[in-house]
Amino acid sequence: MRKLSSFACLLTLALAGSSACAKGAGASSSVEPAATAVTAAAAAEQDRTGVTPQSFVQVAEGADLSARLEAAGRRARADNVRTPYWTAYTFDVRPGVAVDPWSGGTFHGSMNGYGGIYVFSGTDESGRTVETRNLGVFLLREPSGGAVTRMEIYNLDRRREYSNYPVYMTGRANNEESLNYLRGVIEAAPATASNSAHKAGLLNERASLALALHDDPRVNALLKGFVRSSRNQKIRSNSVFWLGQLGGETAFLAELVRNGSEQIQLRKHAAHALGESRDRAALSTLQSLFESVTERELRKSIVHAAGENEDKAGALAFLLRVAKSDPEREVRKTAVHAIGETGGESALDELMRIYAGEADLEIKKTVIHALGEMSENKSARAEAKLFEIARDAGAQQELRKQAIHQLAERNTDAVVTELIKLYDTDRTREVRRQILHALGESKNARAEDKLFEIARASDDADARRTAIHMIGEKVGRRALELLRETVESNTAETQVQTQAVHAIGERPAEESVPLLIKIAKTHANQQVRRTAVHLLGESGDPRALEFFREVLSKEKE
Repeated sequence: MRKLSSFACLLTLALAGSSACAKGAGASSSVEPAATAVTAAAAAEQDRTGVTPQSFVQVAEGADLSARLEAAGRRARADNVRTPYWTAYTFDVRPGVAVDPWSGGTFHGSMNGYGGIYVFSGTDESGRTVETRNLGVFLLREPSGGAVTRMEIYNLDRRREYSNYPVYMTGRANNEESLNYLRGVIEAAPATASNSAHKAGLLNERASLALALHDDPRVNALLKGFVRSSRNQKIRSNSVFWLGQLGGETAFLAELVRNGSEQIQLRKHAAHALGESRDRAALSTLQSLFESVTERELRKSIVHAAGENEDKAGALAFLLRVAKSDPEREVRKTAVHAIGETGGESALDELMRIYAGEADLEIKKTVIHALGEMSENKSARAEAKLFEIARDAGAQQELRKQAIHQLAERNTDAVVTELIKLYDTDRTREVRRQILHALGESKNARAEDKLFEIARASDDADARRTAIHMIGEKVGRRALELLRETVESNTAETQVQTQAVHAIGERPAEESVPLLIKIAKTHANQQVRRTAVHLLGESGDPRALEFFREVLSKEKE
């Protein structure tokens, strides 16, 4: 699960499939105008946006959901619909979740994606729970025969085009009708991995998500039934996740984690579900499981799950104990990483203590990585610690290089400025080379200027070669001219010139091939010429082939 703080960021993902919503109504022109399905929330949206909610063809015939869906199919045939069409119904949505929500500002919580459907759980900036209460199950059907080819779960308070296919809305289904219908779809899930099974599997997985979103006490029992008996591992995993979200299933999930005859991936999912659970016993259960299971990958999953638990203080205490004392390095590294993900000043302080007191190089590198992630989340203290490590002449080079790499991920003016200062003052070759790689990956103008300065004027041949290599990966005429200038220089060392030739060879053929041919024909240095010839041979370009034909014909003469 990915933790998010910006609701705008979430909307970018969640709304990717509905960016064209303002273009027009979803109903096909072949369907006669129908009554508009307008809810109070939809009316509120119209007030906010000025957009009129979409029109659906209303189908009321039929004593139950199955009969109404059949009636919708008959209506589509009577309307002579020649395109795919939707049949849809609404249901009672459980509180505390949101699908494709309409909101703004700051969101605090979590998001999970299900093949393009994003489900949110959390609060807005005022502390109110973000939820959607008006969801519909939409079934896309073939125009001939009415077979269901796709299922979607749509927020009806959001305007969309529904792929410009007509929608036949059958109204609200009671829970028993809807759960029975969805259970039938889920239980038909294939166990094989063929293309047809894959398409059917997607339909079954959507049905399991729709079922989990129902506000009904029977949902937990149904989900546990799928975990026990479904042949589809994706459905089993989704069911396990939702059991964690729904709560009250700590004992069931813990038994899954302990079950050595169960697939390891499902056991890991069960540990993750416990970490997401808001049950009070979830964290203590995870700690108990950590002591009892032996599989390394499972123990790592339990550690990561503990870091996700909402009891941050309790989770941090557990993670610290694992990070400092567990006999397995990989498990300790997972704990260190999870400490960084918990965030906050106390976690940062603990990471610094671990770094100072730890002798294991790999653990120290994991601490640096965790500091880097905290620095990306705008922790000035984490960034300062990374610079402290990068500047520490007494530290191992691997640690200094790791800190520089993490800093380079920030790509801000302040970071670039400090990296340039470090390059100018430090004489450690590997550290300087790492800084050049960091500058080469940056899109900062100052970073590029520094690379050109080093490539043209440095008295360190290794630094010049590295700078030329990084410049060679950049696009633009400026980079090509620098490479040409280096190759044609009368003072550049052979190794520097051959590096420039290699960099030229990495550029597009329209730029590189003519210049390589010129170098191969006219350069005074035989080694540089050989490098150009070798690169031409690898290019497969017709102009290179003509060059070789010309050389061979001269040799025959």
